Amino acid sequence: MAEYIESSSAHAVVAPPVSRRERKKGRTRADIYNAAMNLFVRRGFDSVTIEDICDAADVARATFFLHFPAKEALLIEYGERANDDLAAAIAEYRGSATATLRMAFKMLAERDVRHPDVVRLVIREVLARPRVLSDHDESAADLVNLLAGVIRRGQKSGEFRRRTDPTVAALTACSAFFALIYTWVRQDGKIDVEGGVAQTLDIILNGLSEKKIQTGMRRSNLTPNPFSRGKGNNPAKRIEKN
Repeated sequence: MAEYIESSSAHAVVAPPVSRRERKKGRTRADIYNAAMNLFVRRGFDSVTIEDICDAADVARATFFLHFPAKEALLIEYGERANDDLAAAIAEYRGSATATLRMAFKMLAERDVRHPDVVRLVIREVLARPRVLSDHDESAADLVNLLAGVIRRGQKSGEFRRRTDPTVAALTACSAFFALIYTWVRQDGKIDVEGGVAQTLDIILNGLSEKKIQTGMRRSNLTPNPFSRGKGNNPAKRIEKN
């Protein structure tokens, strides 16, 4: 298993200038987070103590609590970092609202594919802890609000229907994304999650109408079936047999 390492300066390009002290705090937080994720993946979440994390990150226990209120807070950090990086990418991106949504979900999918062990760990542990799941819902709401802003921009430019509630549209897209990631984890990575995300977004943007697809980009015809890797991996086929 490759060591999990995530930079603390992934979105420094658009962030306002910060002091040396703030940069040091960011690096310390990243060191704690990376150390914790590596330990969690290797040993299991319950088998790792805060002292273990502090030793691996070479920080004092008091320093840990300056950055994280509890060990469980580290499970939410993955999503918060993903949201921060995505917000920075969206701020820099100069494409249309449609292209921005495609870029956003592609970026999220690629991130998960790069860190499958961490994603499996986070999903498993978050679902097992109702209090942590509530915190995860807040992080997911931040993602919904971020993408709703993109959709509003598309409504103003005439790309998207104005009568659609942008928050509902963003929630629909995020729900589909999380459902696909959950299926990917449950099937141990045996589906093409990046292709599935692209196809899911096509359905959301173009609907299921054949007429709509014919007058559009026909991207759904170009995206392979994400469940086609190996026999027995297509949930739809299993439903049809029952």
